Amino acid sequence: MTNATHYEDMDDETYFADPAIDQSQLKQFLRNPAEWGYGRLNPGTHTDTSAMRFGTAFHAYIMGTAPVVALPEGETFTKKANREWRDEQLESGAIIVSWDDMQKLERMKQNLIDDTPELYDLIADGWCENTIFWTDRKTGLRLKAKPDLIPRGTDYIVDFKTAQSASADDFHREAIKYGYHIQALFYRQAVAMTDPNLFERTARMPKACQFWVFEKTGACDWQPFTISRDNPIEDMAKNALRQALNGIAAMREKGEREGLGEGVDAAARYAVRHGYPKQPTEIEFDAGDLYRAERFAVGASA
Repeated sequence: MTNATHYEDMDDETYFADPAIDQSQLKQFLRNPAEWGYGRLNPGTHTDTSAMRFGTAFHAYIMGTAPVVALPEGETFTKKANREWRDEQLESGAIIVSWDDMQKLERMKQNLIDDTPELYDLIADGWCENTIFWTDRKTGLRLKAKPDLIPRGTDYIVDFKTAQSASADDFHREAIKYGYHIQALFYRQAVAMTDPNLFERTARMPKACQFWVFEKTGACDWQPFTISRDNPIEDMAKNALRQALNGIAAMREKGEREGLGEGVDAAARYAVRHGYPKQPTEIEFDAGDLYRAERFAVGASA
């Protein structure tokens, strides 16, 4: 990979509108190239869920990257004055949440301050949600990343998560399900593309990505986890990233040959056009599958 083209503060709307490829797109490509292509060509079709909206508010509130506000308890937007207040807040760039969600956000932040004030101080002294652009040397693909927190003078980066459970077992499953190992490596590679003096880092590539996971429950407890460079899953993340980048590059070439345009959009059109293989494929079942199938039949006849 080559050095970062630049590093800057950028709002989410501008970031997502930029055609560079981020880690979410790479993970989507690995899951389903056609779905990745459709989403890239039709960005307006994405709909945020309530969980995603809460996550956005949480990030802004914890890191102070945007104001987060709520009406007083019991107030609604049926009143004209409250609707006018809402419009003013949105115009100013604030994020509006419910009163209940604001109480959760306050507990999350206070828990972080009370439990580990030294970690909370890293936020004010670090770099929050700034964008890094760089180019992959092997494929020429332009990439982008927006790490949550690059603490000053450390050998790690931080990503904030909200979850129903911050237990080790539950977050382990979440990490595999959502490809957090891929995200961790991608962000570490992004930071490695920048000047080490920019963040006073102790290593060019951060040695780990910490995930600070906060529960969306009454207590709003939280727990930090780490995916480090010596974790066995690191090699799988490297292979997955390279597979995605090479796959998009290959589809770019095929799409351009088929006259589907140029660049990554040609790859997206190619992916949508061809999709899954259309030849019948025999399903392979392992021993566990066969056992469950046998138990299914036993249960049906009982």
